[in-house]
Amino acid sequence: MSPTNGRTLVYGLGESGISSIRALQAAGVETLAADSQDDESLRRVAAGLDFATTLGAGPEVLEGVERVVVSPGVRPSDAVLRAAGERGVPVLSEVAFGLELLGGDVRVSAVTGTNGKTTVADMTAGMLDAAGLPNVLAGNSWRALTGCADEVREAGRLVLEVSSFQLHYLPEPGFEAAALLNVRPDHLNWHASFDEYVRDKLTVFAGQKASDLALVSATDEVGRGAVPGLRARTVVVGEGETLVTGGGELVVRGERIVRAEELPFGGPHNLENALFAASGAVKLGAGIEAVREGLLAYGPKPHRIQVVERSSGITWVDDSKATNPAAVVAALLSFRGRSVVLILGGSEKKTDFAEVEPYLGGCRAVVCCGESGPRLFRWLEGIGFGERATLADELGDAVKAAKATARSGDVVLLSPGCASFDEFSGYAERGDVFARLARVGSV
Repeated sequence: MSPTNGRTLVYGLGESGISSIRALQAAGVETLAADSQDDESLRRVAAGLDFATTLGAGPEVLEGVERVVVSPGVRPSDAVLRAAGERGVPVLSEVAFGLELLGGDVRVSAVTGTNGKTTVADMTAGMLDAAGLPNVLAGNSWRALTGCADEVREAGRLVLEVSSFQLHYLPEPGFEAAALLNVRPDHLNWHASFDEYVRDKLTVFAGQKASDLALVSATDEVGRGAVPGLRARTVVVGEGETLVTGGGELVVRGERIVRAEELPFGGPHNLENALFAASGAVKLGAGIEAVREGLLAYGPKPHRIQVVERSSGITWVDDSKATNPAAVVAALLSFRGRSVVLILGGSEKKTDFAEVEPYLGGCRAVVCCGESGPRLFRWLEGIGFGERATLADELGDAVKAAKATARSGDVVLLSPGCASFDEFSGYAERGDVFARLARVGSV
């Protein structure tokens, strides 16, 4: 399908918005640009565009517009998007527009989930590389799809990481391989409800044919519940012919790939991630030997259970990417049998941390910090963990408290379970600061 020649509004001037603008202009489509915000950085962006741009925009920007391409950071409750819905103006996510640019000749393995999607997408691309199969990795944590459409068409294979934000305005994608890793309460400050969040995640399977592949987890209630309604061939990862055996071997489609102890990463969540990635890579043409080679060469990305310092017998671990409670659980499971000083907290999303409670037994202490710190501290008091809980203002104070508490043999684990925007520009900056503070004698 080629993009419409009708006037298109790009709404949201972040990275994906600018990428969409360039793609539309290259296609000769009349393009408008707008953002609901108006600040100095956006004014600089607008000054670099060679057509009219509206900042501080309201519904008036829809006048004469035939469709809207929206950036993932814009919530559906935004006034312009609500008005578009009322007026019947189609709204597409940047990823939806990127897929439209590609047409139907590219093989796509799409990955979504509350946790693990970046890792699975990265693993999948590594396996395809090991097989010598050209591919492009794009989407949520990677390049904007609209910015690399020509490269994707040339490669013929796309590994696409998609968030719930991108799926919200992505009708019937029809992916050859689609993986839903897990669904846990998250981003409820963006979505109207958890039910909406679930519906958006399940969109990854929309439009699939019987010859396509759908992947869900044996441990995920949402994924398992969706199986009866899926049209594609469905694999439940963690049972049947795709699982980790009792002897610690990873098996995909009945073929043994590698022993867990051989891998350069650990944790039950990462073994499951590897099974998802292997299944998607095989669907796109990778052989079992290439899957094994890709896994043996894989190194976890920064800020994902990454050891950043060892000193005085204490191991300091940066898991800043853990921005919801389920990710905290995964991190604590990775250190089962070790005494942990856990640092929790960040920007407030009002997320329920009840699922973390059963895994706190191995924690020597929990330090709560940031905007959500007081609420988390009260929660810990309420479940009888108050004597081992400390409240700190900022991350630097939390690291000081952790240093004062940790003993030789302990793990100090930054797995905050919250976003970082109360103090930092993103989880990467938070992790970098944590690593620096861990390495110095004082904060």
